[in-house]
Amino acid sequence: MGRMKKEINILIGKRLQDVRENSGYTQEQFAEILSVGVEHYRKLESGMYGLDSEKMLILYKSFNIDPDYLITGDRNQSSSFDLFIANCSKDERNQFIERVMAYAVNVIKTSK
Repeated sequence: MGRMKKEINILIGKRLQDVRENSGYTQEQFAEILSVGVEHYRKLESGMYGLDSEKMLILYKSFNIDPDYLITGDRNQSSSFDLFIANCSKDERNQFIERVMAYAVNVIKTSK
């Protein structure tokens, strides 16, 4: 049981790291948002510590990070860009586009 728990923590930590990096945040920023120290956060990403449900809820509310993805690795394939755009307000749409543009700029900067 302990070994399986450790393996799950490692997988969750890796997914957490991927989401954080893809979003353009530092470990320090995520640690602050989760109200933990940077070293504690690093141990979450490495799988030494498990991510509890309270922290998953904070990630979901703060960044819309799907807890199902963190736990299982399964992505919600029913998401549709067109459906999202059609069903959001003008402000939500504009915020989304700004986030996409900021992400694209970050990817271009880091790929050089």
